[in-house]
Amino acid sequence: NSNAFRLLDDVPLVVPEVNPQDIAWHKGIIANPNCSTIIMVVAINPIHKAANLTRVVVSTYQAVSGAGIAGLEELESHSRAFLNEEK
Repeated sequence: NSNAFRLLDDVPLVVPEVNPQDIAWHKGIIANPNCSTIIMVVAINPIHKAANLTRVVVSTYQAVSGAGIAGLEELESHSRAFLNEEK
């Protein structure tokens, strides 16, 4: 699972339960979307098929730990700066 290829036009972004047919046109690499996106599209796909959705607006709130140690250090730094100014 990597975000390295998610934005490339020639790499299919596949969720097997939703668009398995897109595997057919890959050129050696198949990517998958973010974990929260996978869950959402699996749930919304039947609604899309029935109602032909044209737009879905979603907000997710994910753990900063997903950004790795650099993300954790940045959060700590910003939190300390914010809390120190509050005094």
